[in-house]
Amino acid sequence: MVDINISELEGEEKNGLGSFIESKLPVKMERSGDTLSFEDKSERTHVSGSEIKTCLKRYMHKHDLKKEYRLLSEDGTLKFVKRPKHEIEENKEDEEGTKGT
Repeated sequence: MVDINISELEGEEKNGLGSFIESKLPVKMERSGDTLSFEDKSERTHVSGSEIKTCLKRYMHKHDLKKEYRLLSEDGTLKFVKRPKHEIEENKEDEEGTKGT
């Protein structure tokens, strides 16, 4: 079982995350407050934490969340953490600089 803390995510990102992972991997989701728990649908399949983490990173890329959030692993739980404002501003400056070239 893999737990994901989504307390720092906002709005639509919170609601669509579970269904996105369920559509990509053979797991079932249970939600308890701001924690999503994923468990294998059957005993014959085994979905590892790294597969779920990869799926989460795809979700972040698809919804353009990589600039605002990081994904950390802490005590067996994956957690979304909001990036500090100075990192977000640096990312925007880097993008503007590469677009002008």
